[in-house]
Amino acid sequence: MLRIMLNDWPGWLLISLSFYIVIRFRKKWKDNNLTFALCFTLVMHHIIALTNTYLFIIHGADADAVRFHRLAVEWAANGKLSVTSGAKFYQQLLGIFYRIFSPSHLFGEELSIIAFLFSCLVLIKLIDLINLKKYRVGLLLMFGLLPTNLVLSSITMRESYQILFFMLSVYWGLRFRLKPAKSTLVFCVLSALIMGFFHIALILYILFLLPLLLLWFPKQISSFPESRWIFLRKRFMVISVILILIIGILFIAVLSGIQGLGVVTSVFSGKGLKYVVDYRTRLMFEMAPDARANYGIMLDTSSVGSLIKTTTLAYIYYLFAPFPWQITNWLDVYAFAESLLRFILMLFSIISWYRAEDTKQRIWGLFLVIYFFMTFLWAMGTVNYGTSIRHHLLTNWIIVILGGPVIIDFVVRQFRRVLPAHKSV
Repeated sequence: MLRIMLNDWPGWLLISLSFYIVIRFRKKWKDNNLTFALCFTLVMHHIIALTNTYLFIIHGADADAVRFHRLAVEWAANGKLSVTSGAKFYQQLLGIFYRIFSPSHLFGEELSIIAFLFSCLVLIKLIDLINLKKYRVGLLLMFGLLPTNLVLSSITMRESYQILFFMLSVYWGLRFRLKPAKSTLVFCVLSALIMGFFHIALILYILFLLPLLLLWFPKQISSFPESRWIFLRKRFMVISVILILIIGILFIAVLSGIQGLGVVTSVFSGKGLKYVVDYRTRLMFEMAPDARANYGIMLDTSSVGSLIKTTTLAYIYYLFAPFPWQITNWLDVYAFAESLLRFILMLFSIISWYRAEDTKQRIWGLFLVIYFFMTFLWAMGTVNYGTSIRHHLLTNWIIVILGGPVIIDFVVRQFRRVLPAHKSV
C-alpha cells in the first residue's frame, strides 16, 4: 500500500496545492467563515477521491469514470485510443497529464477536484459581482456539498471541467456587460470555446450563449440615449464576426471528416430534429434498453401538436424525475430528494426574479434564460434520470445562486425563533 501511495505522489501534491490555493485567496476575501467552508468542502471531496482510490469504488464512480481513466492511461502509453468515445478530448487531456507526471488514478481524480476548486472561486466572484456577498458561505456549501457534486466532481469525469468553463463564460460575459473591458470579451469567448471541447452538445450551446451574453443589456434599451444605438450596432457586428468564425471552423471540421460531430452535421444539414429522435431511440432500445431509470419518453414528430406535447413531457421528466410512483430503492429516494430540491430552488429563483427590480431583475432573467435553455438542450438527449442527475451538475449553480438566498433567509429566521426559546428556558 505504501508503494502504491508513493507512486501516487502527483495526486498528493495536488491535495497540498488545493489548500495552498485557498490560503492564497483568503488574503483577498479576508473571510474566515468562507475559508473554513471552502476547506471543509475540499476535505469532503478529497475523502471521496481517496476512498475511491484506496478502499472501494464509490457508487457513481464506476462505468464511465473507470473507462475514462483506463483510456487516458492507454493514450499516455501509446498515443492513441483503442475505442472511439464521445469524451475523446477529455481522455486525451487526461492522458497528457498522465504522460507528463504519472498515470495515477488519484492524480486524475485530484485534477477534477482542482477544476472543482476553481469553479468554487468563480462562484464566489459571481456572488460578489451580483451583490449577494452576505450569502456566499451558505451558497458555497449548497453548491459544493450536494452529494452528486461531491462524487462526480471528485473522480475522473469531465463534469468538473464543464462546470468550470460554463461558469467562466457566464462570469466574463456578465463582467463585460457590467464592467466593460475588451479583455473580458476575449475571456468569455475563450471560456465558451473550451467548454465546447468537453461535450459536442456544448459546441451548439455556445452559438446561443455568446449572443445572449454579449447582446444582453443591464438596463432597458428604451432608457438609452440615441447614440447608444450606434453602440448596439457595433455589438451586433462583433457577435456576428465571432459566430461566423465559430460556424466556419465547425463547417471545416465537418468537411474534414472529423469524428464525433454527428449532431453538428445534422444541424447544418437541417436534420437536427431527426438526429435527436434517432439518438433518443438508440438510447432507449440499443445502448441501455433495460436501464431501470429509463422514463421512456419518445418524441412524436407526426404533428406539431404531438411534438410539442412529447417534448414538454420529456423536459418535465428531465427536470423532476423520478416521481414518487417511480421510487423502488434507496437510490431512487435520493434522486427524488434531489429533484425536489431542484424544484424548490427553481421556484424560489423565479420568485426572486419576479420580486427583483431594475438591473437585478434583468440579471436574474439572464440567468434563468441561460438555465432553462441549457437544461432543455440536455433534456433532448437524455432518457433516464440517472444520466439527468449528471447533466444537472452543469446548471445547478445557477438556481443555487438565485434561489439559495431565500432558503438561507428562511433557515436563519427559524434558527432565530428557536434560539430565544432555548435562552428563556
